[in-house]
Amino acid sequence: MKEPPDLEKVADKIKKLFALSQSPNEAEAIAAFSKAQELLTRHNLSVSDLADSTPEQVLEQTISQSSKRVYWQENLLHAVATANYCHCFIRKNGIDAKQVMLGRPVNIKSAKLQLEYLVEAVERLANGSNGDRAFKNAFRLGASQRLSSRITEGFKKQKEEGISANDQQESVSAIVVRSLIEKLDAENKAYADNLKIKKRNTRPSCSSSEGYQAGQSAGDRVSLNKQIGGGNQRYLPS
Repeated sequence: MKEPPDLEKVADKIKKLFALSQSPNEAEAIAAFSKAQELLTRHNLSVSDLADSTPEQVLEQTISQSSKRVYWQENLLHAVATANYCHCFIRKNGIDAKQVMLGRPVNIKSAKLQLEYLVEAVERLANGSNGDRAFKNAFRLGASQRLSSRITEGFKKQKEEGISANDQQESVSAIVVRSLIEKLDAENKAYADNLKIKKRNTRPSCSSSEGYQAGQSAGDRVSLNKQIGGGNQRYLPS
C-alpha cells in the first residue's frame, strides 16, 4: 500500500516555486505555474496505483465567496481546476456566490495556490493599463480568457505528449498521463454526481471592446514556458 501524500510538503514545494519568481515579470509567474503543474502530475503518479480502480478521498472546498459573480475569475477557476485534476462549480447561497472546487486534497491545495497567483497577476496587468473602469474590467475579462485558453491548450498538450525528462527525473509517457487524468476525473465525477450540481451557462457582458482586446493581447504575450533560473528543463505544458 502506498504511503498517504504529505500535503504540506507538496504545498511547500509549490510555494517555493512561486517564491523563485517574485518579480514584476509576469512571464516568470506563469512559468512557476507550469512547473508547479508538472510537479503535481509527478506527485499524483507517485501516490496512485493506476491499476487500482478504488477511488481515493475527494473533498470539496470553497475557494472564494462574494455578493456577485466575478466572471473573469471564474474563467481562471475552471482552467486551473482542470489543469490540477479538480472539478469546480458555482454554488448560489442566497445572495452570495461561492466558487467551489472538489478533488484530492493535494490537488485542491495546488489549484488554490495557482489560482490566487494568476488572479493577482491579472489584477496587476489591469491596474497598470491605461483606461477607465469599464476598460479595466474588460481588460481583466480578455486577459483571463486568453490565459485560460492557453492553460487549457497546455493541459491538452501534456495529455498528448507527456512530460519531458530533466536532470533528476525521467520522462512520463502520454499514455500514463492520460491514465492518471481518467482515474482522477472518475473520482471527481462520482463525488459531483452525488451533489446533483446544476450547470448554468452564462455569458459575461463586455462594455469596452478596446479593453477586452488589450487584455487578450496582454494574456497572449505572457510566456507559459519561460524557464525559471535559466535551467535546461523544458516545462510542460507550455
